[in-house]
Amino acid sequence: MRVLIVGGTGVIGSCLQKTLAKNGHEVVITSRKSSTSNDSTLLVNLENISDSVQTIRNAGNFDAVVLSAGVSSIRACQVNPQATSLVNVDAQVEIANDLLSINPLKIVLISSNRVFDGSAELIKSKSTYSPTTEYGRQKSQAETELLSLGSSVKIVRFSKVISEHTALIVDWFSKLSNNEKISAFVDMAISPITVDTAVNVIENVLVAECGPVVQFSAADEISFFDLASVVANYAKSPLSNVIRQLAQDAGDNAVLHSSLESSVFLPIKPMPSLQSVHKIMEKLIRS
Repeated sequence: MRVLIVGGTGVIGSCLQKTLAKNGHEVVITSRKSSTSNDSTLLVNLENISDSVQTIRNAGNFDAVVLSAGVSSIRACQVNPQATSLVNVDAQVEIANDLLSINPLKIVLISSNRVFDGSAELIKSKSTYSPTTEYGRQKSQAETELLSLGSSVKIVRFSKVISEHTALIVDWFSKLSNNEKISAFVDMAISPITVDTAVNVIENVLVAECGPVVQFSAADEISFFDLASVVANYAKSPLSNVIRQLAQDAGDNAVLHSSLESSVFLPIKPMPSLQSVHKIMEKLIRS
């Protein structure tokens, strides 16, 4: 299978590229920066939609496209909704629409649990959109417009995807290792999965039959404070260095729930949140 990963240098995209290539697929990626180490990289800036569409069209036919690029910062989307919507909605839809006009292929959009308001746990895939952030609104719009293009479009919603390179975890580990204090929300729920798990889900969606929307999260939920406590343990730092904080004190809104009802067709079972965190911390320690 010939697969295009739009956003192939991001955390999910780069890991997906390696996995698909290892499993015998031909993989082409896009990046905003030119690469001398990978000659199958297309230079694409989604802020320029027409050029992006043409560059991808010139790369030939694909069997599947994974749309994993975009602006994921909730704050950036809130501050500049017009520019971020151009990337997170318009560019995704235009690329998919153009490719589908050339030949039939599978389109996979990587989306987020932020399309929901976090008022319930293990939320079902067919639940009504209820975003509370601009980022969530943009993801909801992108999902809606892409699904209208036909049954070849698949949406993959994840909860928090973490890796040993996740900036927050790396920063916390560094500070705690130096006996510095950090603050972590006690009223912000996350349901983290490892990037390896996320990639396995995407690969299954690419090669198997599935419904229009696939969801995956951990089997349960923890708070950011719980996450920070595990990081402190690996950093050999006293738990007193982790300061409890309310989201509103940092100008954010509390999110009571984060988990999704995971799709059952996949040969992958959701693991507990803390198990995901331990796997990532073990990788971080070894790196």
